[in-house]
Amino acid sequence: MSPTYLAESVWSVDLDALARAGVRGIILDLDNTIVDWGETWIRPQVAAWVQAARDRGFRLCIVSNALRGARVRQVAEELGLPAILRAGKPLPSAFRKGLQTLGTDPGSTCAIGDQVFTDILGANWARISSILVPPLSPRESPHTRLIRLLESIVRHRWAQRVASIDSRSG
Repeated sequence: MSPTYLAESVWSVDLDALARAGVRGIILDLDNTIVDWGETWIRPQVAAWVQAARDRGFRLCIVSNALRGARVRQVAEELGLPAILRAGKPLPSAFRKGLQTLGTDPGSTCAIGDQVFTDILGANWARISSILVPPLSPRESPHTRLIRLLESIVRHRWAQRVASIDSRSG
């Protein structure tokens, strides 16, 4: 159930390395991956990274379990990306919807998210490579806080044995 790669943030993910790995499509989580939980403000680094990915020919979409569709749509519209709302991650069907939206297959797609038991587990079940990033903000839903306790155990182990795909890692 481990991620394919680890990164310090979405904007530190090395797009050249993804292209060399054959990735053509990127499925992005919303909350605490590209925006703070419950927010719509997009960090300039995220917007610049998304634009750089698009400029390099990557196809991107947001796949989110967020319940407030208007918020998801607002972020997606500002970034110029399609979005799948109330996706149902970690179910593979959520990721298949992302693949269909992108027009890619599992072998040429990568999912980026901050949660082990939704983003990473679901990507693994859908046979999609994955990148785990730390959450952008300590704010999150109460149920996620409980899950983070379990995640902390596996995250610590992965730090020693999962490769980084940070553009800053060398």
